[in-house]
Amino acid sequence: MTNSWNEVWQLRASLYGFLANSLLEPIQGQHTVAFTQKFWRDFPLEAANDQMKAGLAQLINCSSDLEELSEEQAIENVMVEYTSLFLGPGHPKAPPCESFYRTSERLFFGRTAFEIKEVLSINGLESRWKNKQPEDHIGIELMFMSALCSQLIDLEYDKQVSVVKNQASFIAEHLLSWIHELCNDTKLHGSTGFYGGLIELIWGFLLWDRELMEEFIAKYEQAAVPIL
Repeated sequence: MTNSWNEVWQLRASLYGFLANSLLEPIQGQHTVAFTQKFWRDFPLEAANDQMKAGLAQLINCSSDLEELSEEQAIENVMVEYTSLFLGPGHPKAPPCESFYRTSERLFFGRTAFEIKEVLSINGLESRWKNKQPEDHIGIELMFMSALCSQLIDLEYDKQVSVVKNQASFIAEHLLSWIHELCNDTKLHGSTGFYGGLIELIWGFLLWDRELMEEFIAKYEQAAVPIL
């Protein structure tokens, strides 16, 4: 690790926040820079695994097509895809909520929504989207990870380890348990391919982040081993 861990925590907080906001609401205004090839070519992480590589490639290809359109048309096309996949009308084609994929009844506001609400509460947090989205919406789960990353900055080392262990457990128990299914649905039903690429990139980012946290925890535990 060439960067200091505080720099890593800041990068993680920023990326989790950006990815969360990209899914909680349609991308508009200054954030439509994400519809350009340059934005994704300059992504601050190298493609560390197959999912990140494929996601970035799809986003670059999709952005190339969007750049051929007027800005207004590009925004509209991506917003139509967002609406169809995540909102409806009728049944959304790729519901961005954990409980849909983890209950046999395909429920919204199922068990995991209440689990995430409790996790937020334990950590002194509350979703500001609580009246719009269930707490197990992927954007809220990603935003929770961003908040924990921000809390890491300038904590004492042993306290950082405790928070990172909580993050690693959260990723394993929640985000990584269903994102592959969400990725399949966004790719199958997407119209522009933007959100299929974005979800696959997030999947790869989570896998990368899990390895990073395992590295951090292993270094701490190695340093803590007493010399006999």
